[in-house]
Amino acid sequence: MGSFEPAISSVRTASKARRFRKHKNELPFTQRNLEEFLMNASVLIHDDFAFGATVVVPRRREVLHRGVKVDLGARAFDLLLLLVESRGIVVSKDEIVQRVWNNRVVEDNTVEVQISALRRALGEDRLAIRTISGRGYQFVGDVESTGPRSDKATAARTEPAPHAGIPLPTDICPIIGREAALTDIRTSVQRHRLVTLVGTGGVGKTKLAFEAARQLHGEFKDGVCVAELAATTAAEHIPTTLALSLGYPPGDGTPSLDRLAPALASRHVLLVLDNCEHLVDGAAAMVERLLQAAPRITVLATSREPLRVPGETVYRVPSLEVPPNDDCETAGEYGAVRLFQDRAGAYIHAAEDPSERLRLESRICRRLDGIPLALQLAAACVPIFGLQGTADRLENRFQILTRGARTVLPRQQTLQATLDWSYSLLSETQQTVFRRLSLFAGAFSFESAQAMASCENVDSERVFATLIELVDKSLVAVVSGAGAPRYRLLESARAYGRDKLRNAGELHAWSRRHAAFYVATFAVAERQAVAREDVDWRGLYEPHLDDLRAAILWSLSADGDMNVAVELVVASIPFFMHLALLTECLANVDRAVAWLVETGAQADERHMKLYAARGMCLLCHTVAPITSDAFDSTVETARNVGNLGFQLLGMWGRWMCHYLNGEFAPAVELAKRFNQDSAQSPNAFDRLAAHRLNGMSHLFSGDVASGVKELTLASDARVRLTQAQRMRFLYDERMLSNTSLALALWFEGKTDDARTAARQAVMDARELDHPVSICYALSEGVCTLALLCGDEAELKASVDALMVETQRHSISTWRARTRMWAGLLELRAGNPAAYDQIIAPAMTEIGSKRFYVSLTPFVSETVESLIRHGKLEQATALIDASLDRAMRTDDTCAIPELLRVKAEVLLAGASHDGLHAAEAVLHEAMARAEAHSFASWTQRCAQTLEKVRLCNSQNDAMPESVRAVAH
Repeated sequence: MGSFEPAISSVRTASKARRFRKHKNELPFTQRNLEEFLMNASVLIHDDFAFGATVVVPRRREVLHRGVKVDLGARAFDLLLLLVESRGIVVSKDEIVQRVWNNRVVEDNTVEVQISALRRALGEDRLAIRTISGRGYQFVGDVESTGPRSDKATAARTEPAPHAGIPLPTDICPIIGREAALTDIRTSVQRHRLVTLVGTGGVGKTKLAFEAARQLHGEFKDGVCVAELAATTAAEHIPTTLALSLGYPPGDGTPSLDRLAPALASRHVLLVLDNCEHLVDGAAAMVERLLQAAPRITVLATSREPLRVPGETVYRVPSLEVPPNDDCETAGEYGAVRLFQDRAGAYIHAAEDPSERLRLESRICRRLDGIPLALQLAAACVPIFGLQGTADRLENRFQILTRGARTVLPRQQTLQATLDWSYSLLSETQQTVFRRLSLFAGAFSFESAQAMASCENVDSERVFATLIELVDKSLVAVVSGAGAPRYRLLESARAYGRDKLRNAGELHAWSRRHAAFYVATFAVAERQAVAREDVDWRGLYEPHLDDLRAAILWSLSADGDMNVAVELVVASIPFFMHLALLTECLANVDRAVAWLVETGAQADERHMKLYAARGMCLLCHTVAPITSDAFDSTVETARNVGNLGFQLLGMWGRWMCHYLNGEFAPAVELAKRFNQDSAQSPNAFDRLAAHRLNGMSHLFSGDVASGVKELTLASDARVRLTQAQRMRFLYDERMLSNTSLALALWFEGKTDDARTAARQAVMDARELDHPVSICYALSEGVCTLALLCGDEAELKASVDALMVETQRHSISTWRARTRMWAGLLELRAGNPAAYDQIIAPAMTEIGSKRFYVSLTPFVSETVESLIRHGKLEQATALIDASLDRAMRTDDTCAIPELLRVKAEVLLAGASHDGLHAAEAVLHEAMARAEAHSFASWTQRCAQTLEKVRLCNSQNDAMPESVRAVAH
C-alpha cells in the first residue's frame, strides 16, 4: 500500500508563502508552524486514507473502524479532517473553532466534547490524537492512502496536478437506453451554467450526470470535479464538501466562499453536484454564490426537486422507454427492456420460448414504469424466481426488490429504501396528500386531486399547492398532452402510498372516498346518456378509466361495499358501451345482478339497466338463449317500472337475436310490435329504428322494393340526430340503416348506389369513432359489396382496416369475422389450407350467426374457392349445411344464391347426372330470384346456367365412346 500523498494548489501554496514571509514574526508559534506546514506539505484529504485500524472516506464523510461504520457527528468528522491535514502540528483551540465552526461563538468546552467523542469512536486508535497541555491538539498517527490514486506514482511521492479535486468515479456498468437524454443534457450544459437533473428516486439521475460529465470532460480546461452531498448531514457542511471536491482544504469552504473565490476566478471546471434534495435550500444558496464567485464554473446538479436558482435549467429525467403493451413485437428495442436484459444476463434465457420471454420482460418493465433502479432490482430476482416468478411477484415488489448492490448508498439498495428516503423529506401535509393521491390508479386533474384529498384540516387550495410541491419533488409526474395538465404517480409510488395508508389505518375510508368520487363522476355521464345528450366520452371520461376500474375492483372486494359497486356498475354502463369494452362490462354487470338476486332486492330501474346491458354485451358474442333471456327481462322490468325507452331497447335486442339466428318469421312479427310501440315515443330516432326493422322484414318476405323504401327512410340524413341519439341501440343506427340499404340496393341490381350506401355506412361509424359500428360497416357492408363486385383492392383494404379496428375492443364475434375475411383472402390467393386452419374455426366460433342474410355472399365465395382448389368435400359440406338452414327458416333472400352455388358444386362433380341436377337446381334458383325481383341473384343464376348449358353442349358433341370414357 502506497503512502498517503496529499495534493495542494500551487497558487494557494504561493499565496500562503507570501503571507507567511510578510507576517511570520507577528504570528504566534502554533499558527506560524501551521502556516509553515501548509506551505511545505499541505494535506488535502479527499482520497480514502487509513491510520491503524481506522479507515476514513471523506467523499462520503464516513469513518470505519475494523470494517464497521462508526457513528460520528459532522463536527467531529470535520475536526478529524483538520487534525489529519495538520498532522505533526499542534492546532490551537482558537484555530479549531475558526476552521470547524467558522468563528461562531461556541461553549467553552465544545472543542473538548468533540475531541472526547472522536476518541471514543476511534477505539484503540484514539492515541493518534494527543492533547498538548495549554496549547491544543496534535495528530501523531501514521496516515496511509487507500484511495484510487495510491499507485506507483504516489508511492514515489510524485506531486499530483494542482487542483486535482475529487474526480468522476470509474464507470463499471454501461449506460443503456439513454442516448437521447445524454444528447439533451450535453446540449444544456454547453448552453447554461446551471443544469439540474430532476427526477424520482432510482430514475438514474446520478448515472446520467456522471456519463454526461465524462463526455463533456474535454470541453473544460480544468476538468470535472464531483461533490457528493449524499452523506452530508447539514447545510452548513456543504461549503466544506465543495472545497474538498474542488481540490482545497476543508477549512477553505466558508459559507461566503471568500477563501475560494480568488483561486476559482480563473478555473474552467464542470462541477457535478450530486444528491441535493435533502439539503436543497442550502445547496441552492451555495450554488448561487459559487456561480457568482467563479464565472467559469458550470454546475451539473442532481436532485429530486429543482434548486430554483436564477439561471437554472431543469431537465426532468424520464423513465426508460417501455413497450406500449406486453405483446409488442419490437419490445427488445426499448431502453427499459434492453437494460433489464443486460442486468439479468444469462439467467434471462432460461425461458425457452423467445416470444414468451419478451412478453414477460415487457410486462415487468411496464409494471416498474421503466425506472432503472427498480429494473435492476428485478433483474437480480430472476436467478431466484425466474422470469415468470419475478413478473408474478411484482404485487409484492417491496418484499422482493431488495437485492441492490452492496457498494451503493443504503437508500439505493432496495426499492422500499429509495421511497422511504423521498417520503422522509416531505412535510406532514405533503405526506398526507401524497398518501391520498396514491389511490388514483391513473392520471388525474388538479380538480380531482382537490376533491379526493381535501378535508377539514387540508382545504382544497392547500391540496393544489401541495400537488405542485409533490411535482417539484418528483413524486408526482405531469402527463403531457393536449388540454389541461394531468398528473400521475408511478406504480411503485402508488403502491408505497397505499402501504402508508394501510399502516395509518386510513385505507378503507379513503378507498370508499375514491369510489364515491367516481360514482358521482359517472352518474353525471349516465344521466346525460339517458337524456340522449352528446357526451365527449373519450375526452372527458376515458382518462378516468383506470380509476373507474380500481373503484369497481375495490367495491366488489371483500373489503368493499356492494351497494357502491352496483351504483358504479350502473353509472358506467354507457361509458363501457361507447368504448366497446363489452367483455369487461358484462363481467361487472353479472356480479352486480348476482348480488341483487342473492339479496332479494325488488326489481327496479337498476335491474332494468343491468339486464339491458347484459343483453347488449352478450349480443356481440353470442345469440344463444341467454342473450334473448336478458332482453326479455329488460322488456318485462321496463314495463313494470313504466319505462318505454328501455321496453323498445329490449324489443330491439330480441329482434336482433331473431335476425342473427336466421329466425325470420318471428323477427317480422316483433318488428310490427316495435313499430306500434315506437309510435308512442316522443323520440324521432325510435321511429327511424322502426323503419329499419320494417325494411329488413320486407326483405325477409321477399319484397325488395318495400324494403328499399323503408331503409331509405331509416337512413335519411335530413333527420338531424345527435351522436347519443344515433347510438341508442348498441350500434350507430344510421350506420345499420345504410349497411342494410346497401344490400337491398344490390338485390335490386343497383350496384353503384349499393356501394355508395356501404361506404356512407363506414363514414357514419367513423364520424362517431365507435369501433364496433366501424367493424359492422366494414364487414357487412364494404367487404361484402367489394366481394360481390369483384373489387379486390377495396376488399383487401377493408379487411386490413377491420384488423386495425378489432385491436380496439375485445368482441369475439368481430375478431372471428375478421379472421374469416382474412382467411378468404388467403384461400383466394392460392392457400387451400386456409379453410381448415382459419375460416372453418372462425365460423364455428360465431355459431348460428353464420347463417344470417349478409353472410350469404361470403359463404358462396368460400364454396366456389374450395371448388377451384379441388376441395369438393369441404365445399359440399358447407353449402349443404347453409342451404338446409335457409330452407328450414325460409330465408327468401339467401336461398336463390345458395341454390346457385349448390349447382356449382354439382357441376364440379363432372358427371352426366351432375350436369342435369345442376341445371335443375339452377332453374329453381332462377325462379325464386325472379319471383322476388332479386335482380342481381337472377343475373348470377343466369351466368351459371349458361356455363352448365355450355358443358352440356360440349358433352353432347362428344362421340359416344369418348363420352363413356369421360364419365
